[in-house]
Amino acid sequence: MKQVIVRLDSLSPGAVLVSDVVDPLGRLLVKAPVVLDEHLKVLLLARGVRDVFIEDRRSSDRVESEVAIQKEMQSLERRLSLFREDGSERALREAILRTVETFYLEKR
Repeated sequence: MKQVIVRLDSLSPGAVLVSDVVDPLGRLLVKAPVVLDEHLKVLLLARGVRDVFIEDRRSSDRVESEVAIQKEMQSLERRLSLFREDGSERALREAILRTVETFYLEKR
């Protein structure tokens, strides 16, 4: 998973710090990974720490949602394949697939 640097003062308790935290002099303050709580946040801020590394969950969520969309489209194609495939049903099937795919693409 991708790591991003964020302002410590912007984090809420429960965030996971994924990189060791050092003070401005390079002294190790916290060994990663560690869950941030309010006490640790206050301590780190007092020691001059301004930025920390966390996991970028947004990119993971996007990948997971891409997989979910792909699975949903495959499932829809299987269900639609149960219909007869003469001229009008084939056109309707393709229109449904395009509409659903467009809907998912716009929601990203």
